[in-house]
Amino acid sequence: MLRSFPCLDGVRAFAASTVIAYHLTTVLLVIDPGAVPSLIIRHIATLDRFGVAIFFMLSGFLLYRPFLIAHLKGDRAPRAGAFWVRRGARIFPGYWFALAGSMLLGVALFYQYDLISYTTAFGLLGSYHAYGVLSYGLVVAWTLVIEIAFYALLPAFAATSRLISGKSTKPPRSSVLRSNLIVVTVLILVGMISRYISIFVISDWGGPATTWFPLYNLGSWLPSYLDMFGLGMLLALASAWRETGGANIRGLRIFAERPWASWGIAGIMLIALGRAGMPIVPGLLSIERSSAFIRDELSIIAAFAIILPAAIPGMRLGSLRRILASRPFFLCGTVAFGAYLWHVSLVILIERWSETFPALRSALVFVGLALLLTGAAAYVSYVFVESPSRSLATVATGGRRPEARRLRDWAVIDFQVHASRIEAFVLPKAESRRGDSFIVVSTILCAATFAIALPSLRGAI
Repeated sequence: MLRSFPCLDGVRAFAASTVIAYHLTTVLLVIDPGAVPSLIIRHIATLDRFGVAIFFMLSGFLLYRPFLIAHLKGDRAPRAGAFWVRRGARIFPGYWFALAGSMLLGVALFYQYDLISYTTAFGLLGSYHAYGVLSYGLVVAWTLVIEIAFYALLPAFAATSRLISGKSTKPPRSSVLRSNLIVVTVLILVGMISRYISIFVISDWGGPATTWFPLYNLGSWLPSYLDMFGLGMLLALASAWRETGGANIRGLRIFAERPWASWGIAGIMLIALGRAGMPIVPGLLSIERSSAFIRDELSIIAAFAIILPAAIPGMRLGSLRRILASRPFFLCGTVAFGAYLWHVSLVILIERWSETFPALRSALVFVGLALLLTGAAAYVSYVFVESPSRSLATVATGGRRPEARRLRDWAVIDFQVHASRIEAFVLPKAESRRGDSFIVVSTILCAATFAIALPSLRGAI
């Protein structure tokens, strides 16, 4: 039974790098407009939702999988209370540390400074307020609001699938598979419909604004992203089905055995995004509605293709999986949460410094300093805040107490346990079926044709 997915830390690092690249470019264009070629800018502008989609799919995959395995084996579901405590310890301590640090540095964003604003920011409630996404502390906090909402509802999703599968203690595996497919399909459809409504309907809505839960913030709430989580849950279902004795789903198996093909499709989707009418300057406010919708949908396809070979084992590791599981990617993925939380605040801080120190206006110096400070903040956050908090939550919920370590060992991110699991991330060799290569080539050709025809399709949308 797989307990660890050695390539997913690398995927997490890759996702964080796309988000950081997007925000760095946005600010860099303000202080040095000619620093980045327009062709690169146009494609970096497409990364706005790509990294977010990867993060949400990873959550859906990793968190729903234990519920699925318990359901398929006829065991009791993981305790909701313990699940919530551990997830709270995963998010809040690191977030509070980054928010407090940004406030001390004077770069936290608040539309007004009062108790309600601070409570809203520290409680991760900003997206539910009229002033919303960019007015309560950290720019990136809106994604954490969505994560917390998903954590709160995930045990209910799992309970619903159990209810659909029947009241017997150990329902047939086919019934469990069917019930979970129903739940996942509904979540994916709700996500797509909610996002369509938020982009094409509510953007023109002229109804009265309310202080809390204004409808025009739907695009920053969980319903509009349920398809991202749902696709991660679909991968979890495929993984859990195989782990408990089922056969691999052929479509997933074909691309899991060929990571280059899966990532190639992701690359084609990202190239297609550059032809979707995206603005030359990254930013939300200048995106047309059709481009925004296409951006989200293609980002979801690309994210799914990136995660697939890292979540579903193949018959061999291959070079791509070995790179994702390597020490540099593992270390970056381990501290990715802290990097995600801190990078915008530090970029804003450096931008302010550049008014006093002109040397910081150089693109190379600006990017280098931003990455250095972000890496340092992420490391401190993980070693002294995130890791101890998660260990305490594990002990508090009945988990195994971590082994005693010397004080100096807390500053070391251990790679050895991770490295020992890399070679185990393979399936027993099986005969390849006739037609697999035809499916791969046909899929890639269809994706390339879509990318070429996208400008015309966007007009139709």
